[in-house]
Amino acid sequence: MSDGYPTAERDDVTMSEDIPYESIHCPHCGTTFAERTDACPQCDFSLATLDAQMPPPPLQAGPVNDWAGVLTAEDAQRLIQKCQAIHQAAQAELSVVTVETTTPLKPAEYVFWLANHWDMGGPENRGLLILLALHERRIESEVGYGLEPLLSDVESELIIQEHVVPYLHAGQYAEGLYQAVNALGQALGVKHKATTRKRWRDRFV
Repeated sequence: MSDGYPTAERDDVTMSEDIPYESIHCPHCGTTFAERTDACPQCDFSLATLDAQMPPPPLQAGPVNDWAGVLTAEDAQRLIQKCQAIHQAAQAELSVVTVETTTPLKPAEYVFWLANHWDMGGPENRGLLILLALHERRIESEVGYGLEPLLSDVESELIIQEHVVPYLHAGQYAEGLYQAVNALGQALGVKHKATTRKRWRDRFV
């Protein structure tokens, strides 16, 4: 395990022509592939694989679920308000989870498992779940497929590396999580507005 807070299961997240924005990453083996599928074509990983290892998932208690107890009431309220504002601006459901550990799962597997069982983003799957795992020293995000045209997994990782990881290195968990929600929400909002404008332009061409 590396010391710090790298995102996903890769410590060297960079953009290149070999990793397109729209690519999908298996949370178990890290394989990158373009087509959405029920199981990883490389390792056969699926949601059922995780269900076999875990009890029923905990219930979601609103946008902020601080099971590790790292947030004050004021911190949580600040995050809730930001998540609600992003929901209004981008029609996207953001949620934050903190845990002591994700054992027996990897953090990338845990955030995938939880986001799917919570049905983040509703029928259109316009949801984004941010996970902070203290013991594993990982921050993860799971982007729903309804948001992938606006924010890919790779883009999400890059945003977190730039805007969030420095706060986590300093032990500023509350501020790091706020910056995660804020930066990812801004990226969603900008692209949502751009696509909305394009739809209106197309109607009047």
